[in-house]
This record gives sequence, C-alpha cells and structure tokens, in this order.
Amino acid sequence: MSDDLLTRLRAELARRLPPAIRRAAAGLMLDLRSLPVRLKDPARRGDPWQTRHNVGAGDFRAVGDDLLSVLIDHAGLRPDERVLDIGCGAGRVTRPLAAYLSSAGGYLGFDVSRPAVMGCRRRFARQRPDFEFVHADVKNPDYSPRGALSETGYRFPSADASIDLAFAMSVFTHMRRDPVRHYLEEVARVLKPGGRFAFTAYLIDDDVRRRLATGRAGMAFIPWHDGSWVLDPAHPERAIAHEVAHVDAAVAASGLIPDGPLLVGAWRPPAAYLGWQDMLVVRKR
Repeated sequence: MSDDLLTRLRAELARRLPPAIRRAAAGLMLDLRSLPVRLKDPARRGDPWQTRHNVGAGDFRAVGDDLLSVLIDHAGLRPDERVLDIGCGAGRVTRPLAAYLSSAGGYLGFDVSRPAVMGCRRRFARQRPDFEFVHADVKNPDYSPRGALSETGYRFPSADASIDLAFAMSVFTHMRRDPVRHYLEEVARVLKPGGRFAFTAYLIDDDVRRRLATGRAGMAFIPWHDGSWVLDPAHPERAIAHEVAHVDAAVAASGLIPDGPLLVGAWRPPAAYLGWQDMLVVRKR
C-alpha cells in the first residue's frame, strides 16, 4: 500500500470516528512512540498518558519547555508573576512553570477535562502545593460534550484584575467565534492593568487563502460559515481557523490592545517564532 493511500485512509478513518475515540486512538499512537523514552529514562515514567488525555503531537517535555520559552521571549513572563493557564490539559507547560515561577508568583490552570485536572493535582501537589487546578465543566462538542456550562457563559475562576499573564495555547483552535469572543472578555476582566494575554490560533488572511488554494498550507482548512474555516464540517471543533480581521475585532471589543505583531506559525512558513500555530500577544490598558 502506498504512503499516499495510507495517509488518505487514515484521514478518512479519523473523519468517521467519534471525537473521543479519534483522540484516544491518536493518543495511543503517541504513547506507543514514547515507550522507548519512558523505559530508558525513569524520570519520564510519570509523564501523563496521551490515551487518557491527548494534548497533541510532539514530545511532552520538549514541547512544554518550548512553550515556556515562547512565554518568556514573546510575552515577557517573569518569575514573580501570577499566570492563568487557559486549557492547562495534562500540564505540559505547567511542568517547566513549576520550576520557573517563584513563590512570589502564582499559577492557576483550568481545563474541560476532569481526568487531566485530577492528574495535574496529583503530579504537582508535592512540588508546588501553591499551584491551583480547576475543572471547568464547560460543554465543547469535541472535547467535553457532556459539559454542564456553555462556553459563552463560563466565568473564569479568577478574581477581577488578579492575573499578570494569561495564555491559551491551542484553545481557540477548537472554539467557534462567539466562545472566543467571550473568552477574550473574560481575559480582559481577570488581567491586571498592563497584564498580557498570549494565545495561538489558525488565522486566515490573504496569504493563507492563497496557500490553501494551492495546497501549500500545513492544514487543509475549508470555508465553513461565520468567517471560520474547519477541517471537518461534521466535527468543526476538531480544528477551527478564524479570519484574522474577526479576531482583531474581538480583541478590540474586549478592550485589549496588541502588544506586538502577529507571529506566524510553522503551519504557513516561514515561521516567525517557535510554534506551529499563529500567535498573538495582547494586553490590557
């Protein structure tokens, strides 16, 4: 069987599988690939299993270290700051943050996956008992279809003006326009004046449209509706791209302002930073 045919078969299988099964299957493949490293290095045996909560491709620790570097280099993270991790998952960036943030700083992470949150509580309880993890019982058709709360009605578990730096890595890529708009409003509420928010997304502009038309983008998005593009119309939250003009408008409507240029990700090279998706950093006045 040719590699091209195998790739098409995998894509078709992924399209037909229910989201939870699709992610578990992808997580199983990642776990199998990680076995040699886990067996060789005892320190890696405590890494979370992707079958239980798939946090995406790549080496769990290497990607987490890269994300910390991104936050330091592009969002100005300092050790004494309090951070909010929107969609903390299994703690991929929490691990390096636990070593980087001082006792004068602080960390709060929330996620729609209860197993991921419970796993983080167990793994970081001894090293950083001051780190907080909250299960957000929010409904997302792809990640938490049984959630009790709507994405547009969820209130972040942080007080007003209490956060120095918030970040959402590969979160808006699984949310529709209205939830993204609401999350930006919540970010503006919880940030201190001058606080920053770093987030990644797949952003559609004229360059991306040309790339998609000629098959030169790293993701095969197709037009959907409401200014959004998706990989799979049957399961939109699997991966959603948004028109950059709509994201810019939502940022402005929330009262946040840009804190640097758009950083193009490797999905549409040449990349402007160390990441696959596009990234924006905005701040509160």
